[in-house]
Amino acid sequence: MKTKNSLLLALLLSFIACQTIKKDLNDTVLYQQSIQSAIYPEASKVYDKLVPVVKQNQNLVWKNIKGEDYILVVTWKQNITYYKQYLDSAFYNTGKYPIWITTAPELKQRMQHEKTKDVNRRLIQLLGLPPNSGYSYFVEFWVKPSDLFRPCPDKEVTDTRCKTCFPKQVDSEHISWMNENRISRYYQCDLNNQYPWTQLGYTYDWNPKNKSHVGLSEFVIGANKNIIVNAIYTTEEYLGSK
Repeated sequence: MKTKNSLLLALLLSFIACQTIKKDLNDTVLYQQSIQSAIYPEASKVYDKLVPVVKQNQNLVWKNIKGEDYILVVTWKQNITYYKQYLDSAFYNTGKYPIWITTAPELKQRMQHEKTKDVNRRLIQLLGLPPNSGYSYFVEFWVKPSDLFRPCPDKEVTDTRCKTCFPKQVDSEHISWMNENRISRYYQCDLNNQYPWTQLGYTYDWNPKNKSHVGLSEFVIGANKNIIVNAIYTTEEYLGSK
């Protein structure tokens, strides 16, 4: 009887291990496909319902700080050392490192609506991150709309869609930024250092159930911008809060 139970346990553990390996392999294939798809932004992939950052958009969270309008944005991080020390400070300067964000409360509402069991995996898919990503904290910032840009050829944040080509009036600095990011996000040797950047203003959701692969509206806080660290939450705290 003891031998039979040991055999059943071994078979069960083997089955679980096989399922885990299969899941990891599937995620690798799906992620590889997402890179191949995102690298070519075509007109058919343009999404015309991006979040517009305008005062009339009351879906955003606004706050007037010292006479200027700010909106609440959020990013998913692992290392929060830089931000914790600025929680009680007036401003945090982004320095030379732009921060990729989504506007609150889009991500939280999307996740609460989906009610997924594997929260971390779903967040990784939705935000277009590598399968092996490990993030534990959401950091909220107050940022001026003028300090944001869309990571697409036309960088303005007040409209609801991105163009696939650079407009005539685009500045050379933005062109350089786009081209540098194309290299850094698509052409790394390790798949887990690559990203399915759409260049169309939304994250690439590599969940196979999302046939359009349109994720969330994404923005970038530019370099050397003064922002306010509003709060830091664990993933569970952020998604569970109202």
